[in-house]
Amino acid sequence: MNFIKKSLSVIISITVIIVSMIPITANAASENMLRNSVVSIAENEVGYTGTSSYSKYGEWYGYQGSWCTTFVFWCFNKAGQENSAKLFGSIIPGGGNCNSMISWFSNKGRYNKRTSGYTPKPGDLVFFDWSGNGSSQHVGIVTGTSGSTVYTVEGNCSGKVKSRTYTSSGSKPYNNISAIMGYGVPAYSSAGGKDTDSGKTTSKKTASANTEKKDTKQTQKEKTSKHGHAASKPNNSTSSVKEKSTQNEVTPESLTIHASSYNLQIGDTVKLNYDIKPSDAVAVVGYFCDEEGIIEIGSEGSIKAVGTGTATVVVCANNELYKQCDFKVSEAVAKVTQHKSQERKIVGTTEMNITETEKNVQNVLTEMGVNVNALSQNKQLYIIPLTIIAATFLISVFVAIVKKIKKADNNENRPSNKE
Repeated sequence: MNFIKKSLSVIISITVIIVSMIPITANAASENMLRNSVVSIAENEVGYTGTSSYSKYGEWYGYQGSWCTTFVFWCFNKAGQENSAKLFGSIIPGGGNCNSMISWFSNKGRYNKRTSGYTPKPGDLVFFDWSGNGSSQHVGIVTGTSGSTVYTVEGNCSGKVKSRTYTSSGSKPYNNISAIMGYGVPAYSSAGGKDTDSGKTTSKKTASANTEKKDTKQTQKEKTSKHGHAASKPNNSTSSVKEKSTQNEVTPESLTIHASSYNLQIGDTVKLNYDIKPSDAVAVVGYFCDEEGIIEIGSEGSIKAVGTGTATVVVCANNELYKQCDFKVSEAVAKVTQHKSQERKIVGTTEMNITETEKNVQNVLTEMGVNVNALSQNKQLYIIPLTIIAATFLISVFVAIVKKIKKADNNENRPSNKE
């Protein structure tokens, strides 16, 4: 009897376990479901209007600025919530800008250049290089393809969410496939069902999956991005020592960044510093900027303003923690002393005109034989006599004129002698 009871208990326990697992398996979202969910959410946002530096996606993310990246983050986060799967911060990075996102996908072997021959799928990320300088300034979500034509939905297209089409004959740069830099392929299978297409760049790999995961961190530490500078903090030991002490390394928990000023003029330099907690954590820190025509990033976060505009800089630690800020660069303002100098110049011109007039009078008097210097030195001796002479002269002239007028009147009134 006891044997039968124990057998029934075991059977019931196994049945409960199996039944409890069935809903989980049934509800697990497949890769296609997740891809379609991301695309559908993105397409439903077409027409949303913000500004070039403000959006509801920035409100959600906690950062206002250029928002093409935050639009992508928002779509993946919402798709994850609707499908009970973790997408944001898992199959795509949890922050950053275009170039730091490219670095994140590249470190995982999931970034494909446009020229690699990879055909993007709906739900892939597409990165753009509008200026052709090898740096990405924009990102969107692939919604479909037809031959070489690529269809996308992108945030912050002149402050709006827009759907766009890229062809080989489209207008440059905003509708021509030549503006596409490459594609990031999220690992949907790790968050959903069976992986039908890994999307990884084709390469020969002999290491096992577990070895790849272990090597990812080491590769990340050794790699320095074209737009970032790697720095290990505080460990400077050799790679062999690092491998032995990997298990004892402290993982960074928070990252903060700060600079003395975020409003610069062309030619200004400033240091963008970072703090990681706990202080003994080991991290590879990278600096990324979407547009180098505005600022240049030097070693260890040195920022130099080289052109007008707003540049977004992202600092990331271990491709897991992200912080970003904007540097606004304007033309150098002329000094106030230059304006004062111009005012003095105007006053000097007036004085020069008066001086030249006085000089001309002196020249005339000199030509008349007058000793101007003696006249100037002894003017108190001749002013009164000259005044008396001038007055006498004027009186004499007046008397002469009066006499002449009186004489003329007498001649007119004298009677004529006629016979």
